[in-house]
Amino acid sequence: MNILFYSDDSQDQLFHVSPRQRRVALALTIVMALFTIGTLFFAQVELPHFAILFPVLSAWGVMGSGLTAFILFNQFRASRILPILLLACTFLFTGLLSLFYLLALINLLPASGPFSPGSQTAVWLWCFWHAAFPIGLMVFYWSMHAKTAVIPLKRLPMCLSIATGTVILAVVTLVLFACSDRFLPVLIENNDYGRVISSGIGPAILGLNAAACLLSVFPYKERSVLRLWLSVASFSFTLGIVLSLTAGQRYTLGWYGSRVDSLIASSVMVLAIISEVNKLFVRLSRQHEELEESQKALEEANEQLKELAGVDSLTRIANRRKFDEVLKQELNAPQRDKEHLSLLMIDIDFFKAYNDNYGHLGGDMVLRSVAPKLENEALAHFGFTARYGGEEFAIILPGHSEHEARQIAELMIECVRSLSIPHDYSGVSKQITISVGGCTLYPGEKSSANELIGRADEALYQAKAEGRNRYVFARSGRPRRPGS
Repeated sequence: MNILFYSDDSQDQLFHVSPRQRRVALALTIVMALFTIGTLFFAQVELPHFAILFPVLSAWGVMGSGLTAFILFNQFRASRILPILLLACTFLFTGLLSLFYLLALINLLPASGPFSPGSQTAVWLWCFWHAAFPIGLMVFYWSMHAKTAVIPLKRLPMCLSIATGTVILAVVTLVLFACSDRFLPVLIENNDYGRVISSGIGPAILGLNAAACLLSVFPYKERSVLRLWLSVASFSFTLGIVLSLTAGQRYTLGWYGSRVDSLIASSVMVLAIISEVNKLFVRLSRQHEELEESQKALEEANEQLKELAGVDSLTRIANRRKFDEVLKQELNAPQRDKEHLSLLMIDIDFFKAYNDNYGHLGGDMVLRSVAPKLENEALAHFGFTARYGGEEFAIILPGHSEHEARQIAELMIECVRSLSIPHDYSGVSKQITISVGGCTLYPGEKSSANELIGRADEALYQAKAEGRNRYVFARSGRPRRPGS
């Protein structure tokens, strides 16, 4: 996800600025303004040379600019939007210049050679640094309104190389220029840089920063998260220049105060960007959790669908599809070589006559009553029950011999009769009865599902032909009446 979203309507559509962000930015701006105003009255008060404090503050400012540039360069690689590249170059440029300014001020530049500093090197690096930042911001704002196109992916490495190379070359050129005393006028003597103001360079730099600050504020409604914090950084940078020019010399309260404002200016952007990236990380983490929950719910829904796909909607027992699946599994089970496998095909006697005289709702009631009764009886013997179709049911009995299956068939007939569902139009009884056809495979006996079902069906037809309300097994072919 990019910090800057590019669209045809606007290139300044960053993340939505929340009211809380506006309040924090406003509060920070007010605090900086009050701090600067309060310091102005004592800006020229000389303070001790803090050998540790100044390098630490300056190093943190350099690091802040460097981190901001690094993040923005990575955002440019993701978005390929020119304004982001220009802004990244601005922070890289000012970060490198401020680094050389720090090195020159604490005498860490080489004592000889082209980078050997002169008496005016530090102050001119300060001028270049404080002029470069507002110019970079104004170029950035111009590019935002220029509707620049997204850079093609194949040109991305070249653009990055040209941009960073140009920044480094410009920094090196300015540092070499600042290290030469021959081409630059004297701006500072004995830590007094009053000539920065009298020469007009200081006011010009202040004017550039004030202009950049105004451009960052207006138009107000179009400001985004990035532009909001850029305006805070620009304002803080401008306040730092005001303090520095008012102080007139180094190591005064105003001079140290300007370092604080510069520190805020270089840090606020990186902190704001890191905050937004952290929000994205939190959002992505939550979305990942939601995705995992959705996947889990989807898996559960799929399992339910699978279960429902194998359940008969009327009787709530397994349907024909599930029956075919279970029978195939049992026929191919490893224990088939050692165990019997029996199958019972069951038909409700004179069910058509019941439907014709009691209505289809009455027929549905019979099916819903008979099905769980058969299933419960089969489960007691570790069997599997399914509605095979219409008024026909099938029961698979793994590990049951023909003798055991005959006993179970008789129990099935008795349990249905125990329901005592009236059937005045039955030809064998005044209540609902069933006929059962059975078939048993001996251990190791091979048979396909269709063959086994066919043999059990033939036995069922025989039981119906011989008077119904009975069971017949295909292998023996002998009818057996319940209780006989």
